[in-house]
Amino acid sequence: MEPTKEQQAAREVFASGRDLALVAGAGTGKTSTLILMGAATRRRGLYVAFNRSIADDARGRFGPNVECRTAHSLAFRVVGHHYRERLDASARIPAKHTARLLGITHDLDINSRSIKVTHQARLVMGMVRKFCYTTDRQVMARHMEPVNGIDPQGQEYLARTLLPYAHRAWEDICSPEGRLRFEHDHYMKLWAMTSPRLGADFVLLDEAQDTNPVLEEVFLAQDAQRVCVGDPAQQIYGWRNARDVMTGFPAEQLRLTQSFRFGPAIAEVANRWLGHAESEMQLTGHGPGSRVGEVVQPEAVLCRGNVDAMSEVLSYLELGIPVALTGGGSAPRRIAQAALELKAGRHTSHPELFLFSSWGEVQEYAEQDKAGQDLKAIVQLVDTYGPDQIIAAVDRLSPEEKAQVTVSTAHKAKGREWPSVRIGKGFMAPSVDDLGLQRPLNASEARLIYVAVTRARHQLDTEGITWIDAYEKTMAGAGRDGTVAGRRMIELSLTGQLKYDSSPLSQFMATQLPYSHNLVRDYLARIEGLPHPIQPIDVRYPNWSALGHAIDYRLRLSLGGRLGPAVAGGVMLLDGAGPLREAPARGVRKALQAAGRKLLAAVDAYLADPGSQDENALVRLCFVAGFFEDIARTGEIRRFSMLAQATPATTLDDLTAAVPEYVVTDIDQQMGLADGPFAAFRALPRSARVCGPVFTGSGDIGGADADYIVGGLLLDCKATKDPRRLGREEIHQLAGYLLLDYDHQFGIDRVGLYLSRQGGLITWDAADFLRRLGAGAPLTPLRAQLRRHLHEAARH
Repeated sequence: MEPTKEQQAAREVFASGRDLALVAGAGTGKTSTLILMGAATRRRGLYVAFNRSIADDARGRFGPNVECRTAHSLAFRVVGHHYRERLDASARIPAKHTARLLGITHDLDINSRSIKVTHQARLVMGMVRKFCYTTDRQVMARHMEPVNGIDPQGQEYLARTLLPYAHRAWEDICSPEGRLRFEHDHYMKLWAMTSPRLGADFVLLDEAQDTNPVLEEVFLAQDAQRVCVGDPAQQIYGWRNARDVMTGFPAEQLRLTQSFRFGPAIAEVANRWLGHAESEMQLTGHGPGSRVGEVVQPEAVLCRGNVDAMSEVLSYLELGIPVALTGGGSAPRRIAQAALELKAGRHTSHPELFLFSSWGEVQEYAEQDKAGQDLKAIVQLVDTYGPDQIIAAVDRLSPEEKAQVTVSTAHKAKGREWPSVRIGKGFMAPSVDDLGLQRPLNASEARLIYVAVTRARHQLDTEGITWIDAYEKTMAGAGRDGTVAGRRMIELSLTGQLKYDSSPLSQFMATQLPYSHNLVRDYLARIEGLPHPIQPIDVRYPNWSALGHAIDYRLRLSLGGRLGPAVAGGVMLLDGAGPLREAPARGVRKALQAAGRKLLAAVDAYLADPGSQDENALVRLCFVAGFFEDIARTGEIRRFSMLAQATPATTLDDLTAAVPEYVVTDIDQQMGLADGPFAAFRALPRSARVCGPVFTGSGDIGGADADYIVGGLLLDCKATKDPRRLGREEIHQLAGYLLLDYDHQFGIDRVGLYLSRQGGLITWDAADFLRRLGAGAPLTPLRAQLRRHLHEAARH
C-alpha cells in the first residue's frame, strides 16, 4: 500500500531526527508506519514491543537495522541471565516454605481475624511484586495489596508489620544466591534501577499508552531519538498501574486517523466515544463497508465485566450454541470453588476471600463496608448463578476455534478484532447525584467503550450502549445556564472554575491562551533528570492532601509568612461566623474553636520568636492547620477529617499528639530539599516575600490565593509524588493568578512551580510564559480583557 499523507509526515519527522509521539487510532496502520520509519534510515534502531508474539511478528517485517525486542528480553540480556538458575529452580515454592525463609513464624491477629503465616508470605511477595511495577527505589507499606475483611486501621498495622519482611524478601531477590521465588518482573526492576542505555540510535516504543512505569522511566531517560506510538484513548489498564507515556511527552505530536479496519459507519460510532474519552482525535473509516445495527449472530460479544460475560455465556449454552470465553474459565471456576468452600463452613485459599469464614460474611462485607466494593462483582456472580452452575458452564465452554461466538470482557478484547461484534451487558449510564443532576461520563469508561466498538470490522451492534442518546441530550443542557448544582459558575474559585470547560475563566483561557500544551511540553522536558521524589515509606495510606497543605504552610513560615486567611477562616466558622453544614455539637464546636485559636496564636508566637517552637511541634501545627482550612473551603467538617473525632474535651495538644509520626519525617525531608532553592528567597527583604497573596481580581470570582510571591516570582508549590501528571490545569492556574493581579500590585515578572518532593524549581519569564500560551496581547491589556470578561459574566 502507498503510505498515507499522515504516514509520510511521520516518516519525515522521524527522518529529521526529532523525538515524536505518534497518536495512532484503532486500525490506522501504526506498525506499518513504524516499519516505514525504520526503512527510512540506516541508523541502528530498537523496536520495543508489548509482548513476545508482537516482537516475533515484527522481527520478520522490519529491516535488518531494527532490532525487535520486548522489555523483558532486554532486561534478561543484561541482568536476568545471571538469575537463570533461580528462575528455573524457584518456579514452585510453597507458601509455607516462603514464610519459613522470610522468618514468618506466627499467625497474625487483626480485628478478630487471624492471618496465617502462608497468607502473610503471599502478601509480602505481593508487596515486592507491586514494587517492581513502580519507579520507587525501595519497597514501601503502600505496596501492599488491599486485604478484604480488614478496616483501614488494620490495613495500616498489617502493612507496617509486613514491611520488614518485604525488605528482607527484596534483599534475597537481589542476590543470585537467594532462595525465594524469583520472577521475570524482578530482573526487569533490577535492570531498570541500573539506568540502562539501550545502545540504539533510535527507540520505537509500541503501545505507549499502557506502558509499565519501569519501562517508561527507562525510555524517557534515553539519549537516543525517542518515538512512542499508541492511542491514549485506548489506555484502559490504569488500574493495573500502566502509564500513558504519550500524553505530555515533550516531543512533536502527529496523528494517524485513517482506519483501515472498518468503514465510515463504525468510525462514526468510534468518534462519538472518542469525544467522551476527552480525545481530540477523529477517525475516518477507509476499511471495507461497515454497518451499525442489530446483529443476530455476532462472532463476538463484548461485556463490561466477568458477571456480564458469564450471563452471556449461559444464554448461549441454553440455546445450544458453542461458546468460548476469552481467557478461559479458570478465574470464574476458582471463585465458584471458593464460594462452595465458604458455604460449607470451610476456609478458602482464594487470595480475595481467605479471611472469611462463611459466604454470609463475604456478602455482608461487600454490602456494608466501603472497602469491600471490589468484592461486589464476585458476590453478584455467585449469588446470581450459584457456584455449581458456574462450574458446569465452565466445563461446557468450547475453544475459540470451535465456537460460533466468543464472549469477552472489553479489557481482554484489546488488541483483537472480529468481523461482527455485539456490545453486551454491563456498560451502565452514569448515575445522578444527590441533587438529581446527571453525573458526567467518566473518561476511563468512555475509553473502554471506544476500545469495544473498534473491535468490529464489518458489523457492529451497539445494544449495550444505547443509553448514550439520552445521556447526551441531558448533558447538552447542563451548564448552559451558567450554574453548577445551583451555584453560579462565576462564584467558583479559580481552581474550581478550571475544572469546568464552560466556566468564565476556562472560556477565557481557551480563547486567549489556547496553547497550554506548549508549556506542558516544556515543563515535562525540564523535569527530566530530577531525582526520584521522596515519600513516606512505612505507611499504607499516606494522607497526601494533608501532607501537601502541611509542606505549603511550613514553607510559608520559613519565609516569615502566616498560614493564610483560609485557616483563620475555618476557625471563624467554628465560632459561628458563618454557616457550617452538619455542624458538630455545641461543646465540640467550642473545643475546636479554642484549639484553632490557640494554634493561630502559637504560629504568631513562632513568627515573633522562631525559638518558641521546635521543628517537630511546628510540623504538627502545620498538619493540623490544614484541617481548619478544609472547613473554610468546604463549609463542613468532613467525615475523614481528623477534627471529626473531636469531643468537648479535645485540646490543641490532643490534635497535635494525634499527628502520625510519618508526617513529621516526611515534612522534615521535604524541608531539607527546600534548603537550596529557598535560601535565596529567605535572603530577600521582608517586603519581597509575600505568602498567600490575594489579588485584586480574586473578588471577581469565588476566590484565588496563590502560595508565594518572592522577588517578583509567582510560585506555586506542588507536593505530588508524580510530577509528570501535572499539566494544563496547573499551567492555567499560574496564568489565572498572574492575570488576576489587575493593577500589577505584586510586580510579578516570573512564574513557576516548585516540586517539593524533588526540590525542583521550574520558572518562566512572565512575558515568555504568556507568549508560549498563545496570548495575542501583552500582560497589561490581557489583564484588562480578563477583568471585562469576568464583569460581563457576573452580569448574566
